[in-house]
Amino acid sequence: MKKLGIISLVALTPLVLTGCNGEPPFGQEDFLHYLFPNPWDALAIFLAFIVLLLVVFYFAYKPVKKLIKNRKDYVEGKIKNAEQREIDADKKVKEAEKQIVSSRQEAMEIVEQAKIDASKERDEIKAQAKLDADKEVERAKLEIAQEIEASKDEIHREIVSVALDASSKVLEREVNKKDNEKLINDFIDELDK
Repeated sequence: MKKLGIISLVALTPLVLTGCNGEPPFGQEDFLHYLFPNPWDALAIFLAFIVLLLVVFYFAYKPVKKLIKNRKDYVEGKIKNAEQREIDADKKVKEAEKQIVSSRQEAMEIVEQAKIDASKERDEIKAQAKLDADKEVERAKLEIAQEIEASKDEIHREIVSVALDASSKVLEREVNKKDNEKLINDFIDELDK
């Protein structure tokens, strides 16, 4: 396509410069006129171009530049705000990590203290149970001793009763209290031996 456009431009150039009949389409003066226009026209065109530039500068360039600057400031503010939030978030994360570590240490201390307290309480309960058991043993021993004494008294009474009956039959008479006590004492002395 480009080759075709260049070829056609090269081919048409002599026709434009010479015209269809071989003569130039315009004279030499016309050619200079087209090449160098009237200075007043050129000045008017140049002033119109300057006015157009000023209008574009004030009504398009400055507002667009201001809009771009505002947008740039907005984006930079958002970036700075995001950076500050990231710094704050990092600080909060570090604080939270410190709190987690201290909470874990505190929890470990509480668990250790609970173990110590439980051990103390267990020892106290054991000691109290041992005291209660010792008291119970002493009470049982006392009851046993009392039962033994009561049994001895009961046996003593039965022996006395049997001895009285036996002595009554042996003597065939009524045994008085004095004889009864003598027989009982003799009998007990023989048992003790």
